[in-house]
Amino acid sequence: MGGVKRAAIISGALGSTASFIAKLALSPDSPAPSTIQSICIANINNINYDSDLTWICPYTSLITRGICLLCMIGVNALMISSFLDGMNESGSVVGTALSTAANFSFSVSN
Repeated sequence: MGGVKRAAIISGALGSTASFIAKLALSPDSPAPSTIQSICIANINNINYDSDLTWICPYTSLITRGICLLCMIGVNALMISSFLDGMNESGSVVGTALSTAANFSFSVSN
């Protein structure tokens, strides 16, 4: 019947990774933007003693969310490409089943 259908399994892994990155970008209690903002506040206070530049720090949080959102779109594009390759190499039913199973398996670890 063939060997391991790698492209379908990779598409499932990429799908769960894109979901994880979306949670980093869009969740209100996401650790990535809040950590970047707290690092920004600490470094601004250490560098500049004369003026208050902490107004910049919420923008760094927004930039972090934007970068995560762009990464999610890129990973989703790779996922769709590998999903289509997986469907070509193993058929639509097997490719979809492998991709979904890999997505569920990798989502447990996220």
